[in-house]
Amino acid sequence: NHLDQAEQYLDELQLLDSSNEEIFIQRANIFSKKDKHEKAINILQQALEFSEDNADIFSLIGMEYLFLDKFEDAKFYFLKCLEADYEDYSALYNVMYCFEFLEQNNEAIEYLNTYIDKNPYCEVAWHQLGKQYFSIKDYKKALGAFDFAIISDDTFVGAYLEKGKVLEKLKRYKEAIENYLLTLELDD
Repeated sequence: NHLDQAEQYLDELQLLDSSNEEIFIQRANIFSKKDKHEKAINILQQALEFSEDNADIFSLIGMEYLFLDKFEDAKFYFLKCLEADYEDYSALYNVMYCFEFLEQNNEAIEYLNTYIDKNPYCEVAWHQLGKQYFSIKDYKKALGAFDFAIISDDTFVGAYLEKGKVLEKLKRYKEAIENYLLTLELDD
C-alpha cells in the first residue's frame, strides 16, 4: 500500500517500455485503491490498445464500473470479457450479478441459453439459469436447469441446494430433504 512509491516505479518503467500493458493495469490498480475509478477505467482503456488478450482488461473495467454502481456499463464489459474468454466463470457470475441488479431476468435467461448452446456442459451456466427461472417463479424450468447443472457436475453443492429450494416450492418436501442431505454429504 505504498501507492506513491509504486507510482514512481511505474513512471520509471514506463520510460523504459511505454507500451507495456501491465504498467497500465498496475497504474489503474493504484487509482482503484485510491477510489478514483473513472481514472482507473481511462487507464485500462489505454491498456486495451497494447493488449493482445483483452479478456482480463475487460473484466477489470467491469469491476471498476461495479465500484461506481454503473451496472449497465459493468454488464457490457463482463459480456465482452466472456466473448473473449468463454470459460471465465468469474465474469459469468459478475454479468449475472449485473442482470439481477438491473432486474433483467428475461435478458439473463436469453443470454444464458445462448451461452449454454456454445458450452452445454457448463454447470455454472446451468446453475445460474436455474436461479433466473426461480426468480421468475418458473419452477419447472428451474428444476430442469438445476438437474442439468448436477449432470454436468454431480458434486456441485449449490445446484443440489437450489434444487431443494425449488422442490420445496413445488411442495415435494421428501425430495427437497434428499437434496439438502446430499449437500451435507458433499460439504458439511
